[in-house]
Amino acid sequence: MKIAETFARFVTHTEFHEMDPSVIEYVKMLTLKQVMGMLVGSAAPTSKKVIRYVMENPGRPECGVYGCGFRADAAQAALANGFFGHASEMEDDQFPGGGISDVTTWPALLTAAEKCKLSGKEVIVALYVGQEMQNRIAMYASVGTDGIGICNLPFIGIYGATASCAKAFELTEEQTKMAFGLAMVQGLGYIHTWGTDAHFWESATVCRNAVVNAILAKNGATSNPVIEKCLDMLTGGDKNIQFDKMIEGLGKPPFYTNNTWIKKWGFCFFTHNFVDVLTDLMKKNKVKYEEIEEVVLHFDELRTVVDRPEPKNAEDSRFSTQHILAYQMIHGECGLDTCTEASVKDPRLAEARKKVRVVYHPEYPKRYFAGEGRVDLKLKNGRTLTHAMDQPYGGPKYPLTMDQVSDIYRKYCKGILSDAQIERTKEIILNLENEPDIKELADICTFRHRVR
Repeated sequence: MKIAETFARFVTHTEFHEMDPSVIEYVKMLTLKQVMGMLVGSAAPTSKKVIRYVMENPGRPECGVYGCGFRADAAQAALANGFFGHASEMEDDQFPGGGISDVTTWPALLTAAEKCKLSGKEVIVALYVGQEMQNRIAMYASVGTDGIGICNLPFIGIYGATASCAKAFELTEEQTKMAFGLAMVQGLGYIHTWGTDAHFWESATVCRNAVVNAILAKNGATSNPVIEKCLDMLTGGDKNIQFDKMIEGLGKPPFYTNNTWIKKWGFCFFTHNFVDVLTDLMKKNKVKYEEIEEVVLHFDELRTVVDRPEPKNAEDSRFSTQHILAYQMIHGECGLDTCTEASVKDPRLAEARKKVRVVYHPEYPKRYFAGEGRVDLKLKNGRTLTHAMDQPYGGPKYPLTMDQVSDIYRKYCKGILSDAQIERTKEIILNLENEPDIKELADICTFRHRVR
């Protein structure tokens, strides 16, 4: 129970004035990404199912459902917002970490913050303690979860989301521990769900459950928060998980929150470094699509999940490296139109997908983002161009600036929010520590067609 006790103290007693400026800046970057992700996801066709469910069962109108023009009770709003954030496929992940993501902490906390009327400073602190906790646990648990097909986004993200909500609801140390024990039985996720609605449902239920966990714990619910035992049982008990590392130097640098890799496009992160490598090769060597004979990708074994040469539909195409690279080859820039029903059916893209060949390397470790991320670009004139990146731009080796993240925010919010709304919401987020609450941000994002 040492982990639960240590994190409970951290969650309960961390204050804004103790936070490192680099963490505050990074929390704002991730807030830009997740606010944008929830807005984009609210407009995704797949989200209609959860919108219909929440509209039919809204409960009390406490919190905004992003992009949808209505309010629901905190748990139902968090469910929808958590689905949206993931449906956009714009979540930001940590590796190693089994894909632990901000799509659990942010939708849950931003929803709870509206109910609890948190100040901007309180929002920043609550986001930090949740993300720091889940990133630390996932970093060291992933040695046991990666190889067995566990998706840590919900399995361990439930702890981060619950921690953030515990802070929002002002739980005591003991209540926070009880919330962690409730979380322990509520987060499930598997790699084989990727490309289906169930993958988005994983984060949706985590966000809803985190809000409920905090409320139940505040009302006196009990549990047995033996996180170490839970992770050992989950992974077989023979993976030598370094539990002490999870809490070592907690609250001091290096900050694991800042190790969250930032996504640039709305499709699976497993494809991103290959897109960056192909882009760099084509730009540097001024290669046109018509000159390409073949694109050879060098995969670790876990990347079978994104080896989908003939995607069935738009959601499936988000996990098709062949489709995504075909789009990049032809159009030169990925965006909202990359993974749509129209692009999947585009005969030119179908032909381009055939140019992409995958070579597997069993010698690479069975871990997320194993291997070198190498691409061999074979041209019709006989030349072969080779380049590799084990991380995409946006990973800690190649970090994005605040201006670059702001550009991503503008790019994807365009057409969902007005230009004035885009700039106003960005301004609120970048000055979050000076905001008395997040009411204006939530109102714009919820009632986007009616709020100036």
